[in-house]
Amino acid sequence: MEETDARVVDFYEILGVSDDADVATIKRAYYDLAMYCHPDRSGDEGNDLCVLLNEAYAILKDPDAREQYDAELAVQREDDDDLFTGQAYSKWTTRKAAPGETRAVFVDEFTCIGCKQCVWAAPATFRMDDDHGRSRVFAQWLDAEDDIECAMASCPVDCIHWVQRQQLPYLEHVTRFVDKVSVGIMQSGQGRQSVTDPFDAAIAYEKFRERKIERRRQKLEEERQTREYRRAKAEEEAERAANKQRGAAGEEASRGGGGGSGGGRRATRGRGDAARKIAEAWASGAGVALERARRRRWVDGGATVPIERALVPVSRGAVERTPKPGVEAGSR
Repeated sequence: MEETDARVVDFYEILGVSDDADVATIKRAYYDLAMYCHPDRSGDEGNDLCVLLNEAYAILKDPDAREQYDAELAVQREDDDDLFTGQAYSKWTTRKAAPGETRAVFVDEFTCIGCKQCVWAAPATFRMDDDHGRSRVFAQWLDAEDDIECAMASCPVDCIHWVQRQQLPYLEHVTRFVDKVSVGIMQSGQGRQSVTDPFDAAIAYEKFRERKIERRRQKLEEERQTREYRRAKAEEEAERAANKQRGAAGEEASRGGGGGSGGGRRATRGRGDAARKIAEAWASGAGVALERARRRRWVDGGATVPIERALVPVSRGAVERTPKPGVEAGSR
């Protein structure tokens, strides 16, 4: 037996997160649950849950879709206080319905006089309301269409109608929760006969809910814009403070390094100390002072190579034995 269900599913409850959870939290909850409903773990039974989880994640991660969903969910929670469930009170079945059937049967209880003709013609579909002595639909399509048509034709006040299935939640809600007097009191003239038109009342109630949803959506949009504005302002203030701090640090560095010559002189002294250490190391290893070695020329095929760039260390004796250009060895 299948029932009409127009309720908004509470995705936050399914995911186990709060209504104001951020996208990262929703994503973690989604993946945690998706592991359990995977076919490899839950088999075919997990398919419906996977479909629902995918729908929940697709809506809640999208800001615009989530805003509209939150508005509808908020109004539904208000409807619970108003006893509106979003579901039809009559049960939807397909036992005697044609494939793809979308019609439903509705009894205008404000007009019904309690003659019971419909109950006798299609007893599985119609039943009497003991509180007011009027007929109402118990279930859809438990009787064949011919029997339902017979019940409609036998009604002396034409209070039975074909409607679309999606109209039922609103029609049956206003019918049940708008005040009515019993048929006996109405026929005795002791009570005022109701002049409520359930179709007009259902349309008005549906529009009322749509306006509530739109007002709630607008309110959520304003709240979201306010949050974004405040977050942008906070980020701007943080960036301004960081820039100010970086500027102060730059000025301090400038005063310490360039404001006087002490820093530069210290660096120069440091480089001079390093140069002296290099010269001392060269003199100790080569046996000749670095400055003296620089003045000498190493001649090989007419090329001049500073001795400090020689690949092979040259001893002092080897340097002194090297003949000068144009002077034969031993001709001093």
